[in-house]
Amino acid sequence: MILLNVLRVIMVKNKITEAGRPADSRQVAGAKIEADNLMEEASEVFDSCIKCGMCKSLCPVFKVLKEEQVSPRGKAIILSDKIMDKILFECTFCKGCERNCPLDIKICDGVKKAREAMVLRGKGLKSNEEMMENIRKYGTPFGKGDKKDLEKLYCC
Repeated sequence: MILLNVLRVIMVKNKITEAGRPADSRQVAGAKIEADNLMEEASEVFDSCIKCGMCKSLCPVFKVLKEEQVSPRGKAIILSDKIMDKILFECTFCKGCERNCPLDIKICDGVKKAREAMVLRGKGLKSNEEMMENIRKYGTPFGKGDKKDLEKLYCC
């Protein structure tokens, strides 16, 4: 579901609709309105946050980077102020923060909405756009490669 949303968002951003026709100004304006609405929703998720920091203890990104801005509390502060920052892409969606939150705030939902708003506004990660382009061209996120490279991939 997320992959499909990102593909749709990138296609509108690049002014190409899912039908392969150029997007008109209404679709581009609609994407801006949708981005504004998503950012507002993401901000509202954190309205009840008291910034206690209980969410930090289970966050794997915070455990590795040890920087407050990448912690769930840091993201809550950023999103409460409606600031879009690439730090929002530094989340694994493990939901450890949600399990520890005394107010049961759906932190991952807020971060996910903010990410989608960023992509709609053209502030997504270049690496994600490259991955989507590779999927469209080659059917794999890794781009054109040797068949031996694909044999190295395995699951479970």
